[in-house]
Amino acid sequence: MPRNPASEIRTRHIVSILESRFGPLYCNHPHRFDWYSSRYGKVDVFITDSKFHEHHRWFDMAYADIKELAAHQSGFIIFVLGSKDNFLVIPAKDLIAELPNYQPGHTTNDGRYHFNLPLGGNTFSQLPNWKLNQYAENIDLIPKISN
Repeated sequence: MPRNPASEIRTRHIVSILESRFGPLYCNHPHRFDWYSSRYGKVDVFITDSKFHEHHRWFDMAYADIKELAAHQSGFIIFVLGSKDNFLVIPAKDLIAELPNYQPGHTTNDGRYHFNLPLGGNTFSQLPNWKLNQYAENIDLIPKISN
């Protein structure tokens, strides 16, 4: 399925920021064009993008992807919030630690978690007690590496 051109532009911008920190990124996961790895796999980053939907941003992620990223020493999820300069950089370990607090009834039959972020909000609707301010545009959470 072709990707949204505006989403592609936002994603490429995030990738360029990441590449300025640790060089070229690679798509090492077959059929996963939103999952990037640094050279030698020292950092894994999953980039998910959302445009505006009614009064919120909407994302979904498979539990298996979150779990795999959380098992990585430097696994991160970047939620792009409809603009190339508005994003959250969340360590996957932090997200998986919050999943026990996930509000019931918001997963899909195939195990995907929905994450809605109201415009102007600082928490996902499904994780209302988890404040996201510390992750806003905080690219420094991803350690600089030398390959």
